[in-house]
Formats: sequence, C-alpha cells, structure tokens
Amino acid sequence: MSKLKTHPVPDEAAREMLRRAEAAETNVYPHGGRGYAVSVLTDKGNIYEGVSYKSDTLTLTMHCEMTALAHAAIHGEHSIIAITGPNCHMCKQLIWESALHSGIDIQIIIEESGEIKRAPISSLMPYPWPDEEGNK
Repeated sequence: MSKLKTHPVPDEAAREMLRRAEAAETNVYPHGGRGYAVSVLTDKGNIYEGVSYKSDTLTLTMHCEMTALAHAAIHGEHSIIAITGPNCHMCKQLIWESALHSGIDIQIIIEESGEIKRAPISSLMPYPWPDEEGNK
C-alpha cells in the first residue's frame, strides 16, 4: 500500500483535462498535430497543458509530460494530482519522482470506450526507483 496521498478527480475535471490535452495537440513543435500533448491538474484545481517539443537531434526532444510539469512549476504549482496519459516509461519515472516530492500519488487519467479510467502512478511502478523511502 502506497504512503502517498490520493486526491479525488471527478469525471468532469478528468474530461476537461482530456479535452484540453487534445486541443493542445495543435501546438506541438515544430508541426502542430504531429506529436503528443497532455494536461496536468493541480491540487488548486488548475489545469496546465504540455506538448512535445521535437529536436532535430532527437536527443533534446522534450516529452509533453516534461513540458506540462514545467508549465505548472512556472506558475508556482508543484502539487500535481493528475496527468493525462498514456505515458511512456521515461515519463512515468518523471511522474513518480514528482509524486515522491509532493507526497501525492498522481493519477493517470485516460478515456477508454467513453469511460474515464484512473491509475495511481504507484500502481504503475512495481519496482520503483527510488522507493517511497528515498532509497536508491
């Protein structure tokens, strides 16, 4: 059982997150609509979008989860309670580390066959590094 705190994310908020992530896809860099977008929900109820930002070298490409978390941080918000998915494994690691720093078990929000589904990041990290006690 995770020691991280889970915050409720009502269906209405989850659907708004998904809607805003989809709308943000037009802002993917350098070609709108040819990449990925997500949104995060903070404990204050604010939603921040993030888009993928592709580099020609690929090694400098920023995933949409990275830019969404940074977007929230730019606005002074570090307590993320949910993020839209699905997310790659590298981004799950970043989400996990954010959860450890805030003490919040960030929920991954997806829509499948019209139904909102939620999965806490702790359930997607069977062998987390670092663990909840900070052991590396």
